[in-house]
Amino acid sequence: MSGQSITDRITAAQHSVTGSAVAKAVCKATTHEVMGPKKKHLDYLIQCTNEMNVNIPQLADTLFERTANSSWVVVFKALITTHHLMMYGNEVRHDLFS
Repeated sequence: MSGQSITDRITAAQHSVTGSAVAKAVCKATTHEVMGPKKKHLDYLIQCTNEMNVNIPQLADTLFERTANSSWVVVFKALITTHHLMMYGNEVRHDLFS
């Protein structure tokens, strides 16, 4: 069993139902677990920055929403994820994060 909270699991399940794979990956990268974001979720989000059918402003908004969470762990992981995407994501499309 993973260390994800019930809230994390419910949120990820909601994104699965709505079909938002990007939002689900953001949710999984920014869980309440006291550890860094998992590499597989960061890699998926980096891959998304290279896809033309991914709405980058919506990705940025989803990350921004996670920074309003009451948990410092979620906020910190959202900031780490944003930094990672700005460093390693598609440089042509990452200016939308600015």
